Amino acid sequence: MLTFKSDKEVFDYVRAFDLSEIKPLAAVLAPYTFNYIEIDELLNLIYKENILIIDARSEKEFEETSIPTAVSFPVLNNEERHNVGLVYKNYSDLAAVELALQYSSFKTEKLNEFLAAHDAKDKSIYVHCWRGGGRSKYLSKMIFDAGYKPKTLTKGIKSYRHKVNELFSAERFPNKLIEINGLTGSGKTEIIKALKGKLPTIDLEKAARHFSSLFGFVPYKIRGYSPVHNQTAFENNIFAEFIFNRNVFSNYCTYIVESESRKVGDFYVPMNLYSEIENAKVINVETSFENRVKRLKKDYFEFSNGYTEMINILKTKERFFRKEMSSVYYESCLEALDKGNAEEFISIMLEKYYDVKYKDKGKKAEAVINNDDVKESVEQIIGIYSEIL
Repeated sequence: MLTFKSDKEVFDYVRAFDLSEIKPLAAVLAPYTFNYIEIDELLNLIYKENILIIDARSEKEFEETSIPTAVSFPVLNNEERHNVGLVYKNYSDLAAVELALQYSSFKTEKLNEFLAAHDAKDKSIYVHCWRGGGRSKYLSKMIFDAGYKPKTLTKGIKSYRHKVNELFSAERFPNKLIEINGLTGSGKTEIIKALKGKLPTIDLEKAARHFSSLFGFVPYKIRGYSPVHNQTAFENNIFAEFIFNRNVFSNYCTYIVESESRKVGDFYVPMNLYSEIENAKVINVETSFENRVKRLKKDYFEFSNGYTEMINILKTKERFFRKEMSSVYYESCLEALDKGNAEEFISIMLEKYYDVKYKDKGKKAEAVINNDDVKESVEQIIGIYSEIL
């Protein structure tokens, strides 16, 4: 396995190559016949067929965004991709190809184990990289050599991004929505998660990895979720939910979504989708104050580092909270957290901040349900959904 301690070591290594003996990548791939698939066809297979989508990009690229259900097998990992790019830009494209081939040559056994672990022999295999270029083709070659017949995605994940842009740049979002509305802690997100697979849903907070408040990133952070890096990744995540629902619920045209403002965390809900939320029919969710506190405690304080995160936010936003809820209540919140009293902190925040700031939108509800029991709420919503339609 190749490892280098510095860029200098990389260049010292590749300068020893005899460039006249190195084949360009096209020549290496010339003996292989590649089969291709277009993005529309691939998206229609997801969640329907027994398929394996393999992402050939680096771990960092995969973490930032991926095609639904895809799994990562980097032809070049983060460090290797950096080194190959460095050589390509500053020395020689042929030397970069040779370095990339040497890196990948150590991964044959790992690839065989990967394919076996994902039951590849029983699935149709599809491979992609960023633009449908060298990495996806070389990984397809490796998979061919392992005895399989993969197809390569034309234009790579860029073609997926094109479909995302196509959806969200349209004048109107193609589906009607039903909006789940309620006070902070009433369990709207819990209901959306419990409905997945039973009715079409779009979980905007999951797409943003954010509960849509000043503290909203905490539940995801304390559970080890990677943050969503940018608006593009947020939109890609929403699109993934759209594809899931479109393919699983082919006969349904109305999705259920949680009531949100235009901004979820650091990201903006696409305008055509937000317009549908604004015009959606509403189901109001009510629950007792005690249950709201319990839910929020579980979300934000299930792990001890939740206290640290919440204290940091309060101190960082000190001027804001002193203005919004008075210095007296701000100090009471800090004191409660210092004592490990989550219930007191949550109660103050609900009464003095959230229930004051986030008032009802004033839309007439089609139905009102009590969410002291999530299972019962889900059953009620399924019935109401049918009635509304």
